[in-house]
Amino acid sequence: LSQMTQASIYVLRDGREIKVDVPNVVRGDMVILGTGDVVPADMRLIEADDVKVSEMALTGEPDDVAKTSKLKFKKPGEPEKLTPENMVFSGCSVTNGKGKGIVCETGMSTRIGRIAQLIAGEDGGKQ
Repeated sequence: LSQMTQASIYVLRDGREIKVDVPNVVRGDMVILGTGDVVPADMRLIEADDVKVSEMALTGEPDDVAKTSKLKFKKPGEPEKLTPENMVFSGCSVTNGKGKGIVCETGMSTRIGRIAQLIAGEDGGKQ
C-alpha cells in the first residue's frame, strides 16, 4: 500500500490549509485534491469541480471515472455501484479537476487495504 501513495497531501484543520504526511491523515480530515494527486484514503466528496479519477488499481477499469459531490439515490431494481460517484478511494489517481473530501477510512480499512488483506490470505473480508 505504501507504494501506491504520495508522501504528503493538503488538508483543512482548524480552518487552515496545511500539508501533512499521508500516514498522518485521519478519519474526519477534510482533504484537498487536485489533478495529479493520489487519493490518500477512502473519502466522500463534498466539493467536486470536474473531478475524474483512475480507478484501475481498484476495479481494473481502464477509463477515468467522473466523480461528483452530489448524492445519487439508487432506483428500485438498479444494481448497486462498486464505486459510488461521490466517493474516491485510496491509491486512485486524480486525473482531472479539483475537489474536497471527508476521510471515511484509512490504511488497511480502505477498499484497497481490504483487497491487499484478501490477497495476503488474511481475514480482510470480515468487519
